[in-house]
Amino acid sequence: MRRTAILPAAIVAVSCAAPAPDSRPNVVLFLADDQGWGDLSVHGNGNVRTPNLDALAREGASFTRFFVSPVCSPTRAELLTGRYHPRSGVYATSRGGERLDLDETTIAQIFDAAGYATAAFGKWHNGTQPPYHPNARGFDEFYGFTSGHWTRSSST
Repeated sequence: MRRTAILPAAIVAVSCAAPAPDSRPNVVLFLADDQGWGDLSVHGNGNVRTPNLDALAREGASFTRFFVSPVCSPTRAELLTGRYHPRSGVYATSRGGERLDLDETTIAQIFDAAGYATAAFGKWHNGTQPPYHPNARGFDEFYGFTSGHWTRSSST
């Protein structure tokens, strides 16, 4: 039986179909843009109530030492590869600096090799067209947008 894994980009997630009692566990990863550690009530924020995210944090595993780049593409590249972003070829959010090197192995490829079906939902921002598109990087399914930010033309 093939299992399902999901790795969204705006909210990065890896998930599996209901496992048999003796099979591997479900894995869900979330990556939220512009969310700081102290933005959740589970981490002591008294101004915002986040009960559903708090429950996920309490009942699952939380990364407490995941240091990121100040911009999204490098951070995504680090989560996708487990490597420091310059080593994966990602150094910016535009003009080709967001494209993950083609010789990098992604978490989706690892899950796929382990028998999971993979998918990405949300913001990708690590390359737009094949061979950089998520469907060419180990994700069986993708729904979202591949570029990262909207720009507007100046009329000056």
